[in-house]
Amino acid sequence: MKRTRSASAVAFLALAAAGAAACSGEKGQLMVVFQTDMSLPKDIDTVRIEATLDGSVVYDETFERLGSEGSIRLPATLGFLTPDDPSQALRVRVIASRGGRDGVRLLREVLTTVPEGRTATLHMPIQFLCDGSAEVERDGDGNVLRDGDGNVLVKNSCPEGQSCVAGSCVPREVDSRSLPDFKIEAVLGGGTGDGDGVCFDTLRCFTAAASTPVDLEAFAADPTDCRATAPSGEVNVALLTQGGGICGESACFVPLDAESDAGFRVEEGNVLRLPVEVCRRAQSGKLAGLAIAPAGEGTCRRKGTDLPTCGPWSALRIEYTAPDASAPVPLAVAQVHPVALRVSSGGVAWIAGATFDEAGAARADGELKTAPVDGGEPLILGTTQASPRDLAIDEARQVAFWTNAEDGTLMVAPLAGGEPRVLLADLEQPEGLTLSGDALAWTELWGGGVFRAQLSGSGAEVALGAPEDLSPPGTAFTSPYGVASAGDTVCWTYQGTLGRTDGAVACRVGGASVTVAAEQLTPREIALDVDEQGNAAAVYWASFEGGSVFRADLGGEQVGEPEVIASDQGQLNGLAVDEEHVYWTRRDAGTVVRMPKGGGDQEVLASGQARPGDVAVDGAAVYWINEGSPDGSDGAPVKDGAVLKLAK
Repeated sequence: MKRTRSASAVAFLALAAAGAAACSGEKGQLMVVFQTDMSLPKDIDTVRIEATLDGSVVYDETFERLGSEGSIRLPATLGFLTPDDPSQALRVRVIASRGGRDGVRLLREVLTTVPEGRTATLHMPIQFLCDGSAEVERDGDGNVLRDGDGNVLVKNSCPEGQSCVAGSCVPREVDSRSLPDFKIEAVLGGGTGDGDGVCFDTLRCFTAAASTPVDLEAFAADPTDCRATAPSGEVNVALLTQGGGICGESACFVPLDAESDAGFRVEEGNVLRLPVEVCRRAQSGKLAGLAIAPAGEGTCRRKGTDLPTCGPWSALRIEYTAPDASAPVPLAVAQVHPVALRVSSGGVAWIAGATFDEAGAARADGELKTAPVDGGEPLILGTTQASPRDLAIDEARQVAFWTNAEDGTLMVAPLAGGEPRVLLADLEQPEGLTLSGDALAWTELWGGGVFRAQLSGSGAEVALGAPEDLSPPGTAFTSPYGVASAGDTVCWTYQGTLGRTDGAVACRVGGASVTVAAEQLTPREIALDVDEQGNAAAVYWASFEGGSVFRADLGGEQVGEPEVIASDQGQLNGLAVDEEHVYWTRRDAGTVVRMPKGGGDQEVLASGQARPGDVAVDGAAVYWINEGSPDGSDGAPVKDGAVLKLAK
């Protein structure tokens, strides 16, 4: 990690809700404070702040590119003067989005009044625990609905008259008489607005933190009781997330405010009292637990509402700890055995969570997840899947496909989220999956077949035509595994029998299926080199047990002879190709490696990885999954798998 400095002075907003003082007394003011416990722009990149006074709009601004130069910095305040009629209702709404204005993630709404004779503070934080509490409204065809000014209409997950605070729905009405007096020091970490305050350096403060679970037994007995055990003395507490919040090189943190109902309180007996949403997310597997670190003299100051987080979004000119830009960046952490990865312009998608019971049968606990290419809390597209194995992303149709080996199904789900459905059933352990244009191809490990079918429709109407068997006539090869496609070409591996050289590689080229290579030792991973016209120019494959990477030319009239381009590579577990390089992962050595396609020296891009697996590339970065540690002796999965990214 490295030390860096935020580049902006304090960003304050100010607005008078009415130009005249109240007739009934001295003019007062309400200062609305905006802060966040998330990472900008990774988690949130756009915020719209709207205020109305008795239904009339008095403020409506949208701030984009949060965390970037020239955009608003946090904490920020918005001031409202007491109107002529102090009883007039002031409604303030904060709408936070990711991926632009249409990607609404959360809504916070307050209905109050502006006090007389004093300046009061109203905190309206943009909280991780409320992420997902709102979304855009859509019509029956999935189109975004907008008001007369072109702003998206927002659907609140809370009942009418309520709003999200710390993940729970609470009444939106706030009595301004109960609000504390405004003190700038209580907003800017003790500063007065001249860059003299301090911020909370999340990564430094949790470097040596201990991980602890929440008490899910107590929560199961009483769903209003969310607690954990705290050590003696002052502590800082953070949520350990799967990708939301402030991420270091191996973990992602959402720091909680001490002595706050929206954060944590330490009660007698070292009981850590937490918002119930913390336990809800932990119970559903969305949180990895809590990070607890000592606070106070000699360590970090205890985090509170008066101490904003450090980051590129910060209004304070303070040095803080940031991840090393030359090191791999975690896009998702605390994953259970991820097995497949895809990258598209819309983000990254992967399969995780597939485990097995004592008898070796697959549990229905697999999940398909997506996240933006810069990371963030994952969106789960499919849960309770029976041993999902491979996936394909169709951006044109805005859907994801995947294979479920245990129940023999080919599945589909909308990329925006929605109910998965079976696209094709009664398959014999479907394994590999690939998409090229309108053609979806897959392998069936038990059945021995390789199939391709044409897609039609889009969204919820996606349908699959009759499958075509691509297997070479009379083939004796068994256990088809990986598959890749480009244009009209489809190539796949037959892994054969473990420990024996009866594997093979085959391709459908020009309407005919041909054997590219035979007598292969457990070939699994396969990738195509694609030319500028989108056609397959060469096929690459990797021997999982043999430790070699092979290549064969596909650009001529006939398929070229196989050639070994790398050997002695141990357990090869992932393979990808871009314009200049071929990439692979070594499961046994824990490394990610690349070499020029035309031959040359190998370069280790990353080492010390926990059983790296599938790998993918785009124009800017290389991505891979770490399968993580083997299950514990009791069969419980160790949640240390990850999805990582490294700039090229």
